Amino acid sequence: MGGRLKCRFFATENEREKFVENFSEQLERNGRDLLLGFDAAKMRRWQEATRLAPEADPVEVVRFWLASNRPVLRPRKLSEAIPAYLKHLAGIERDPEYRKHIKRHLEDFSSSLRGDRHVHEITHQVIADYVLNLPYQAVTKRHYRRDLKGAYSWWIEQEWAMENPVRKVRTPPVIAPEPGILSVEEAERLLRANEHVDPGVCGLLALGLFAGMRSSAISRLDYAELDFEQRGIHTPAEKTKKRRRQWIEDLPDNLWAWLERTPKEAFAMTQRQYLHRRSEALKRAGLLIEADDIARGKRQREAEGLPPVESKPKCPPKNCFRHSFVTYHVALHRNPGKTALIISHRNQDVMFRHYLGIATKENAERYFDIYPSNKEIK
Repeated sequence: MGGRLKCRFFATENEREKFVENFSEQLERNGRDLLLGFDAAKMRRWQEATRLAPEADPVEVVRFWLASNRPVLRPRKLSEAIPAYLKHLAGIERDPEYRKHIKRHLEDFSSSLRGDRHVHEITHQVIADYVLNLPYQAVTKRHYRRDLKGAYSWWIEQEWAMENPVRKVRTPPVIAPEPGILSVEEAERLLRANEHVDPGVCGLLALGLFAGMRSSAISRLDYAELDFEQRGIHTPAEKTKKRRRQWIEDLPDNLWAWLERTPKEAFAMTQRQYLHRRSEALKRAGLLIEADDIARGKRQREAEGLPPVESKPKCPPKNCFRHSFVTYHVALHRNPGKTALIISHRNQDVMFRHYLGIATKENAERYFDIYPSNKEIK
């Protein structure tokens, strides 16, 4: 039985007795082969085939059958196959940003070849040489391999290729760096520097800092999707990255304190407007210093006859708001599954591998105790 125990349950004792009686009769007719999962009808077919051609090897017969019933190859060149695949992705309504990445990766691969090639002629070695020699980090190489593999899977369905050569390509292991986060002091400084200057952006910043929402999701959020009574956020499927409806709850109290004083108009910002206001907020807190700002300050000091001041560009870690939330939430609750549920992450193992142990519980308590000040907003 392959090491697996199979159980069957019956509604009544009579049904169980009838099954035992019928099973016993089958066991007597077919022997213990029945327990091994043999299909008696198929066995009779094999016996009939053996009588028709006793000298034939069943394995060779099956191989001949497989060769005779293989799909007919319909060759297509990359110049035709790539646009067709992109059209297919658009037809199934994949995210435009996702399609843009796929297009760039496939066109990069196509341009690396000498001339237009049929997709079925490209060997796994050609793909391996291309992917492994890309001038990128291992994680980007893995993305190129993933996208080529996905394209080939669809091309096989169209009978433009017989097998997926990308399956044989192995990329270097990805060593994920430690996630970059804001310290408790930096997070508080960011909100304190802006709560009376730009209260609208503070509520949106809080969605990243205290709910772990991505910036793209924040800019798509409508005020009506915030449920202050049940303390939850509803996101329709068409607005999520994975096209699944989401209901996020059990969020920290300080998030709702920031959202309660956020003007409704703030949720009408486009993503571009939000990113600009977020940059300005980071600059007020001294967490972002751009080269243009340094040059502008230098020119101003020169015009005023003041000596130059040494300054270097500075920026916060990538995705630091989301990473900060996850890090401090895991440290506070010691329940990676709970954190994974809030950020709609299917695999809580990632919480263990990348976030557990970065922050202390004491710092996490201070982080989720960052509330708006009591001063009135002008």
